[in-house]
Amino acid sequence: MEACQTAGVPLIVHFHGYDASVRSVLEAHSKTYPVMLREAAAVIAVSRSMQRKLVSIGGPAEKVHYNPCGIDCHQFSGSDPANAPPTFLAVGRFVDKKAPHLTIRAFAEVYRGYPEARLRMIGEGPLRKECEDLARELGISQASTFLSAQPHSVVQAEMREARCFVQHSVEAPSGDCEGTPVGILEAGASGLPVISTRHAGIPDVVIDGQTGLLVDERDVDGMAERMLQLARDPGLAAALGRGARQRIKAHFSLEESLGRLWEVIAGCIARAGDGQTGNQSLNLNSQRSFL
Repeated sequence: MEACQTAGVPLIVHFHGYDASVRSVLEAHSKTYPVMLREAAAVIAVSRSMQRKLVSIGGPAEKVHYNPCGIDCHQFSGSDPANAPPTFLAVGRFVDKKAPHLTIRAFAEVYRGYPEARLRMIGEGPLRKECEDLARELGISQASTFLSAQPHSVVQAEMREARCFVQHSVEAPSGDCEGTPVGILEAGASGLPVISTRHAGIPDVVIDGQTGLLVDERDVDGMAERMLQLARDPGLAAALGRGARQRIKAHFSLEESLGRLWEVIAGCIARAGDGQTGNQSLNLNSQRSFL
């Protein structure tokens, strides 16, 4: 903030998740955050709930802009839930806020009622071994596959072979929350329905009954019911997947996200006065091309 003030450069602050939710972080910055939010030319929040949170801790409402990350809808595409086997895919770190153990418990209920179902989990993290142990304890090891962190090409291929994407995000004991999970955006862009929770930015993306299915945080039985529903009804999975891709293309594409971000940046530059920062003139068109 001080460097930007000295240089005469507009300060734009971009929040992503834990930085606006973990209680210890908010407490550590209880005095500095309000000053930064007040002095910043603009603040970016990646979910509506985060936008409200930042306003509640001192961010002027007119300065706090909602702009989730965007997805390359050309790279993530081609899923065919109607013809895919009843495979449920989860992609993300094995950490408290993604509650992978609750996804596993929900799948265990699905497997008991629909033995053809399979669960594939991509990612690493401190809870991975605990989750592998839980799968063995629940008797679903033969139906569960734990993959390590994978490159985009593998994630894309896995999404093309799945019936549905699942993620049971919750508020962690530390207060840590999601922003808008990229994995959910990628799944929707691929044409997969998403079963997830009413948490953070997820309801901004997943419209219950139209692009996916939502349950309350920690409602394992409810998640299992919805997973079983899509395991038994590939036609419904396909319809929700089509709706998901249409929504991501319309509102969460990379082009949409960068366009909204540039509008914020350009507005800050215009308000700075003469369209210059320091002694260097800014060409707005060339800057947009760069973004």
